Amino acid sequence: MSDVEITAVREAHKFDEAALANYMETHVDGYQGPVDIKQFEGGQSNPTFQLITPKQTYVLRKQPPGELLRSAHQVDREYRVMDALWPTEVPVPKMFCLCEDTHVIGTPVHGNPVTKPVTTRTSRHLP
Repeated sequence: MSDVEITAVREAHKFDEAALANYMETHVDGYQGPVDIKQFEGGQSNPTFQLITPKQTYVLRKQPPGELLRSAHQVDREYRVMDALWPTEVPVPKMFCLCEDTHVIGTPVHGNPVTKPVTTRTSRHLP
């Protein structure tokens, strides 16, 4: 992740960090705060955040603020697809939670622990 810019959480994407930490303490195995939250820059879809705790770094994705079309920015669908792919040979991270309770940080949210990148090599060439 060294070539990705990570900054303070943008004003438009701020949320209740204490509420998120409380949620994670209850729903994420092994979670131990305190947590430092930063935002990945770039991208135009679902805001993505880096959560750093003393023992683990996580990636968290949430819907953007504002009114959305029902079919737009479905972080719940993203979670379910990646979670279903986890036990297969498709290289996806293991998901740690899906929070659909908008009372926690204002939108649905999902996340995964950061792991070492996996390089997949194949003899087939892509077009």
